[in-house]
Amino acid sequence: MCEVPRRTFRHAITPQRVVVLIVAVAAIWAALILPDRTIGLALLVLGIGALFAAVLFPAIRDVEFGFPSGVKVRASLEDRQEELSRAFTAQKGDFSLCAQLLCPEPEIATTLLEAAWSQTASEWRGPVTANLRPYVLCVFVHLLESHAKWAGRASTLETQDAAPLNPLLLLTLPARTVVVLREFAHLPLAEVANITERPLADIAADLRDAQATLAFGPKDGRR
Repeated sequence: MCEVPRRTFRHAITPQRVVVLIVAVAAIWAALILPDRTIGLALLVLGIGALFAAVLFPAIRDVEFGFPSGVKVRASLEDRQEELSRAFTAQKGDFSLCAQLLCPEPEIATTLLEAAWSQTASEWRGPVTANLRPYVLCVFVHLLESHAKWAGRASTLETQDAAPLNPLLLLTLPARTVVVLREFAHLPLAEVANITERPLADIAADLRDAQATLAFGPKDGRR
């Protein structure tokens, strides 16, 4: 299954935030020991403001977390959604190419891709990093497999009439998924195996057979 990053503050800890945290704590400590109440109050406000504005709020924004009761705490939610949207838009061409190569029906491919992104935006935890890309592709692959199953189509999804336009359709869906994720999405074979929930040896065999079937030529040696 597609794995959502665990809720953890580890990746929210950055050198800049550590420095600001130290400065904020020092300011608060100085405010408590200084005899001058005016200066102390100013340092206290400055320290607390820096602690929340530059450390706690950004960290919470990066890591969505919840209490056992199910009440979720979110900071700058709108900004986070905009960041996710920008990440998807930046990679939309890549996602669309993979979707169209995997699915023989363009309209369905587009619909499933939009659904994959919607699920990703709802389920994703943690900061927007490069890990978001394989997750979107993983969700799309599983949605496509479900569509093929419940639409009553054969697992091969062969469309002979469309073969000249997309030779990949000569392959079974599992084999086509391996080729697209490896050769077009450039994912490591181990990650392809994880997404498709199949043994790595089977993934490598599918890739070799597909290259022979479609006359892709010898492998380029990527791992």
